[in-house]
Amino acid sequence: MSRALLWYLRRHPVLFKIRFKLISKNVSSDRADSFCYNGLNKKKDIPAIYYQLNNIILAKKKAPLSDIEKVKKIAKWLRNNIKGGPGLGKSSETALRKMIKGEGGVCSDFSQIFNNFCVINDLKVKEWGLKINTGKPRLLGGHSFNEVYCKEFQKWIIIDVSKSIFFYHISPKLPLSVCELIHLKQENKEIYYSKFNKNFTIDKENINDLYLISKSSPFIITNYRNKTYDYYLDKLGFLPESIIHGLVYLTGNSYAYEFPKYN
Repeated sequence: MSRALLWYLRRHPVLFKIRFKLISKNVSSDRADSFCYNGLNKKKDIPAIYYQLNNIILAKKKAPLSDIEKVKKIAKWLRNNIKGGPGLGKSSETALRKMIKGEGGVCSDFSQIFNNFCVINDLKVKEWGLKINTGKPRLLGGHSFNEVYCKEFQKWIIIDVSKSIFFYHISPKLPLSVCELIHLKQENKEIYYSKFNKNFTIDKENINDLYLISKSSPFIITNYRNKTYDYYLDKLGFLPESIIHGLVYLTGNSYAYEFPKYN
């Protein structure tokens, strides 16, 4: 296969746009609120390397950790031990190993592996994407982040693992959910963000562009079965990722991009 054809099959924006349109749909806010990644992905389906690293990240403490403490420890460890790089699009085990070795990892890769750490730690989690409507080329690829349910707050909260931030309106001690962020943005209310990782430098302009200034449309990623995608991505790893995702779509097992409509 020629390099030009290989690049086309892997990276060409036309293929991305076709797939994006095929798997996107509008849903009710109730649907987005009730969805949970853990419902489709069980602990037994998460690769062993996640458990091995989890023993390092969350070494046993005398006092039990709250949900938000667990979330921050996982997110900080990932960000501090993964320098990031090109997008991977690999199975969950391969992606994590490559990221630890310094061989890549963008926001969607961080979100993918964070999902699995949440599952094995009994933390309810969702993965979200942002479709950005802007003329700035660096934002056209969109962005990925997560939402976790914290029992101490009795609600879902946004966490951007790749950028090490939470969002808040009044107090940094009460992070916002996706629904709250959307409503505050619609009402032109003040929205702030707080960094929880002192070892990571944030790009304020980029965060403002992604979340606060640009006209962005959040969508929740549903029907992602980690075990299913790991199987196809590992077994058919000799094929370009776009072909593999196309085959999964044809089998009826593809994930979906669901755009919730909040009043």
